[in-house]
Amino acid sequence: MDRIREAVTKARQDRATSGAAGKSTISASGSRFHASPQRAAERFREVSCDFARFGAHRIISNEQDPVLNAYRILRTRVLQKMEENNWRTLAIVSPGAAAGKSVTAINLAIAIGSKQGSRATLVDLDFYRPRVSSYLGIKDPPSVLDFFEGAKALHDVTLKPDLTDVLVIANERVSRKGAEFLTSPRADELIARTVNEYSSRVVIFDLSPLLGCDDTIAFLPKVDCALLVAASGYTRVPELKEAQRLLAKTNVVGTLLNKAPRSSLVGGQYYY
Repeated sequence: MDRIREAVTKARQDRATSGAAGKSTISASGSRFHASPQRAAERFREVSCDFARFGAHRIISNEQDPVLNAYRILRTRVLQKMEENNWRTLAIVSPGAAAGKSVTAINLAIAIGSKQGSRATLVDLDFYRPRVSSYLGIKDPPSVLDFFEGAKALHDVTLKPDLTDVLVIANERVSRKGAEFLTSPRADELIARTVNEYSSRVVIFDLSPLLGCDDTIAFLPKVDCALLVAASGYTRVPELKEAQRLLAKTNVVGTLLNKAPRSSLVGGQYYY
């Protein structure tokens, strides 16, 4: 009898496994993609970051970095809001340039990845001024544009840097066809696969400034929520108000004030 029970149990497990392997995912546009939950990060190309450059770009470099605590607070608040609503995709946006959104995207990904069991996938979709690979010091990364153009598969442009539980889809190329790419079926595929196959707790998209082009406006309906980044001394009030107007139909988890004088901060908070 025990042998029969073992055989039945094994058969059920085999059916469950095969069923999961054959499961498909439907994207926001209705396209269907084959999902392979067994695909592991170890299959991605491993790369090294240039940690010596982190300080120059205000990127978290170690557990003793004073910046880390601020981003842990941000991480906790963002994750709490996203978990309340079962959100998985987060856009990092700013009204204009020089607000520090790429730095925010990278540091938030590092902070999320450092929390046990919370993988972050960071995707550089700023096709005007891509900065993620440069700030991390990743040499000769594949470009996400190769995926959008059909030259490479998604897993071929996904990297595993030597950061705790962070995956990176980088870019170093400029394109004026961003809105076209970001409203294509490949954008739906990118979202569906990074959420369902990469075991990502959060997929973070570093996007172009809201007021500079239509790329971000075109892509925002596909994501669950956004974090708005402004910079003291750089972002003007009319720009911030216009950005908030453009985000009226987007779930905004909060606004981050960057580059604020320490004397103006209350309890070291950058987020409100």
